[in-house]
Amino acid sequence: MLAIIATGFAVGLLVGLTGMGGSLLMTPLLILLYGFSPSMAVGTDLIYSAITKAVGSAQHWKQKTINWELVKKLAKGSIPGGIAGVILIQFMDEWFSISVDEVLAHVMGATFVFVSLLMLYRLIKTKGKEERKERKVPTTLLGVFGGFLVGLTSIGSGSLFMMVLLSSTTLPGYMLVGTDVVHAFFLTLSTGAIHAGFGNVDWQFVSLLLIGSIPGILLGGKLTVRVPELFLRTAIIIVLLATGIKMV
Repeated sequence: MLAIIATGFAVGLLVGLTGMGGSLLMTPLLILLYGFSPSMAVGTDLIYSAITKAVGSAQHWKQKTINWELVKKLAKGSIPGGIAGVILIQFMDEWFSISVDEVLAHVMGATFVFVSLLMLYRLIKTKGKEERKERKVPTTLLGVFGGFLVGLTSIGSGSLFMMVLLSSTTLPGYMLVGTDVVHAFFLTLSTGAIHAGFGNVDWQFVSLLLIGSIPGILLGGKLTVRVPELFLRTAIIIVLLATGIKMV
């Protein structure tokens, strides 16, 4: 029991500080260490993530570190896409002879590695000062694609959309994290609710994880406005790179 609570705290701290990495760690742990089936692991992780990120969202709301316009644009696409992904996962074994989760994880992992290395290059080149111009990207369309992947695998609600925000905005690090956490809350809540409807959630396990993750994400959220901008962006790059390497 203490190990589960400690796991929740560590994952919550990581999500609160960077907005990323929670599902990447939690879903494999549920499967490998605790014997969850893939569908049960995804559903349990999404509900756990939704509740954890609700607390983190409240923290960022108080700190005014949220860009609500971007949250709305992403959610318009990601929530319908996520629901479609959850529905598809129910028929995955029947329709496919290979592991769709594994294929998607490899593709996403390679993308994360590429983007994190590109971000590192830009960070070194500008010596920590953001000099790039904001790019216009089809935010809602990317939301549909990203939400679909999250609905299938539970992975990417933070990392994938952090990649979108980093490539299309010039927001400071603390605003990137806050916006990412709040959008991830809405996405994981909607997809997790559908999984719960299919019976893919272990509520007792969720409650144990939350005992640790809620203090963790609150601590991480407070640190986002206290740590230097360069440090926070470096931490985001490290988490994104580690996420990609683990998924490839």
